[in-house]
Amino acid sequence: MPSDNDDSLYKTGSPLPGRQNNYETAYNEAAGKLSLLLIEKIAERSGADVIESEREKALSLNFIGDEILVTHPEISVSYRSGKADVPMWAKILILHYLVNAKGVPPTGRQVTFQQLEGGLGYYPAFQRRSIDPLLDTFSGFMDAFVKAGILAGGSEIAIGDYALTFRAFPRVEVKFVLWKGDEEFPPSGTVILDSSISDYLSTEDVAVLCNMIAVRIVKASQKVM
Repeated sequence: MPSDNDDSLYKTGSPLPGRQNNYETAYNEAAGKLSLLLIEKIAERSGADVIESEREKALSLNFIGDEILVTHPEISVSYRSGKADVPMWAKILILHYLVNAKGVPPTGRQVTFQQLEGGLGYYPAFQRRSIDPLLDTFSGFMDAFVKAGILAGGSEIAIGDYALTFRAFPRVEVKFVLWKGDEEFPPSGTVILDSSISDYLSTEDVAVLCNMIAVRIVKASQKVM
């Protein structure tokens, strides 16, 4: 069953500038690129599985706990359960992952959003959309952050004071880390990624993905607070 499939982009902020505003154009562009690639190569590089039927071939992959089906070469994106529509922005993100995946293994070198190409200049907006909503919601209730994150599809890890990791795609992991602060320092947070992230998603797509996960965590807080 799709989880939180009605999530919309930037409930906690305004949309990203540029092509992300034109969802239909961005979707058609990504679908066109994907349709030209060999499905076996896509699967090899992205970690997706190829599913064949009498009528068509498709890619099956995990997207934050949801099983996604992408038909090929006529591109369509759906939840494998078939019980809901995938939001257009999520379809674009999924197609971007499949198109851009290079198949490189994790490097083990951790980076923050600021260290990605163009990430430093965009960081204030990233902070407002993906970190501040968590701090606003869970400041003083950090235990609830972990509980809500688990409900949203994450797993608790031992980094900082409180941390969660999310398997966003087969080869993309996102870690949210919060510090509760003290008398000298206010609560703070960050997102940690493997440096191989740039071989799968653009910096803009990482921003979209992290905002989406933050929205899911905040929504799940309603069940634990």
